[in-house]
Amino acid sequence: MSKIIFLDIDDTLLDHEKYNKVLDSTTEAIQKAQKNGHKIILCTGRTKSNVHPDLIPFKSDGEIYGAGTTILADGKMLLNVSIPKQDLLDMIQDFNKYEFGYTLEGEFESFCDDFCTERRKHFAAHHGVTQEREDILSSEDTHFHMREFFEDTIMNKITIFAKTKQDLDAFIEKWKDRYDCVIHPEKENRIPVEILIKNISKASGMDIILDHFHKTLEDSIAFGDSMNDYEMIAHAHTGVVMGNGNEKLKEIADIVCARSSEDAIYETFQKLNLI
Repeated sequence: MSKIIFLDIDDTLLDHEKYNKVLDSTTEAIQKAQKNGHKIILCTGRTKSNVHPDLIPFKSDGEIYGAGTTILADGKMLLNVSIPKQDLLDMIQDFNKYEFGYTLEGEFESFCDDFCTERRKHFAAHHGVTQEREDILSSEDTHFHMREFFEDTIMNKITIFAKTKQDLDAFIEKWKDRYDCVIHPEKENRIPVEILIKNISKASGMDIILDHFHKTLEDSIAFGDSMNDYEMIAHAHTGVVMGNGNEKLKEIADIVCARSSEDAIYETFQKLNLI
């Protein structure tokens, strides 16, 4: 029976440990699985504007962007939700109040404050890649400074970088009825957090894709590594967590495979009889 396979991008499909690309073995496994009748769905926290056309070296059967905010399959837009204008403007005021770094992420473009603009300048050096490769990995041509932002721009989600847990807790408390915050491990003395509209997640996106292809949860397999994959891994019939994944995620996994820098996806596809 054919399966619907949901694949996170960063540190799952796309290795950031050694190669900063999708491994050839991964592409081979995916194309073999598709030939066997299985559907491959990108399921990423990146919004559509953050996935460069050259980032993924194979054709997927559907895409879930922005951790569930934008969903496409068979060339059709199945869902596209955005943060209400007034909420967006009010949150920007809070970001400035608490001195959070932030990136507003949309379907067609993203906008960075001073902190995130400066942070992006060090991407190539941090990952050890060329400028050309950096532009592909980070979708540089769709990122703009906040000075170019205008109030009617449609944004799907937001990533913030909080200075202190106290300020972050105050922000979360204020917005908890309408927004979920996915907190990631601290980096560069900041706390990275993804802000999502309440009840929107990769798991809710999975259900829309499964319904589109007339499949049930029993037909689902999900691969991920970070906390924005938590609902997806918990929801899928078979949840696979990368060896380099978050330890909390591994606790709920059905399978913990090898690291993204190894032939993890190919080997797991074999183990699950997908190829």
